[in-house]
Amino acid sequence: MVQSRPPIVRMQYIDEQLRDNRYPNCSLVARHFEVSSKSIQRDIDYMRDLLHAPIGYNQKQRGYYYEKPGWSFLPSATLELKEAEALMATKKVLAQYKGSPYYEEVSRALDKVRQYLPASSVADQFQAIYSFEKPSHLAVDPKQFAAIEDAIRCKLKITITYRAAWNQEVTERILHPYMFHYSQQRDTWYVIGNCELRNDIRTFAISRIRTLSISSKHFTIPDSFSIDTYMDKTFDQIHENEIHNVSIRFTPYQAQWIREHQWHPTQEIIELGNGALILKMKVGALEAVKRWVMRHGCEAEALEPQELREMLQHELLTTSKMYEDVRVNSQESFSLFEK
Repeated sequence: MVQSRPPIVRMQYIDEQLRDNRYPNCSLVARHFEVSSKSIQRDIDYMRDLLHAPIGYNQKQRGYYYEKPGWSFLPSATLELKEAEALMATKKVLAQYKGSPYYEEVSRALDKVRQYLPASSVADQFQAIYSFEKPSHLAVDPKQFAAIEDAIRCKLKITITYRAAWNQEVTERILHPYMFHYSQQRDTWYVIGNCELRNDIRTFAISRIRTLSISSKHFTIPDSFSIDTYMDKTFDQIHENEIHNVSIRFTPYQAQWIREHQWHPTQEIIELGNGALILKMKVGALEAVKRWVMRHGCEAEALEPQELREMLQHELLTTSKMYEDVRVNSQESFSLFEK
């Protein structure tokens, strides 16, 4: 039985019949695919009117034929150069979603279309212009990803053992998984949900989940939950309920890169006359903000809140003392070597 085939399969069959000069007609093709003659007529009209196939009708043969040789039904004939390149770009970008439930399906679908593209022309032109960085994230177990998706869809609790990033401690958690979240900045997949251990909504990196099992117990998502509100209280994937008004001044040198990114949904940039700027945000997770500010060294100064300034001061003094100890130890070792 060949019924329920997609139109592209029927049109490929019609094309083969036409190229072999078999003079197919709607009734014969409809009988082959076990569909209505109207469906086949629509396929032929599509090929002729939209794909510009040179299809004519021969009254004597009571069937269709190609009026001009050399035309064939291939997806490449329906794709313009930019569309073909877009497909290739999609395949490259898709690599960052490897491990997600639909990666394999979408990847196979793209490959099926790409196999009909010209072997060299489009690919050569595309690769001569574009280069893509390989994903740096840890591969996510597709089975684990699919299990979490099932739990999200069915609203079932899951039990996980999870390794925390900040202290490497492994704990067991019962999680109500609300939704997936992909961070472009971190190049990492997360699951957001209510953690019974912390009695709060938390974000968990899927790559740090060690074991996972789905329970038969259901949960409900509170009406008060909003992903936008949750992300407003999150910085660098760290969440706190308390909101802080944060202001950071960047030097003219660093400001040129700060302007190029959306660091937080609430951010506001105030331009200063000398090329410097002040970045304002309303965020939680001051610990995450502290680490982010320190990445910029002396090119960034936290102006507020005072708590953030004190956290940075303590971190910098501790770091300075650590390197002072290294310098003293190095001098002592050098003195002993001289003796």
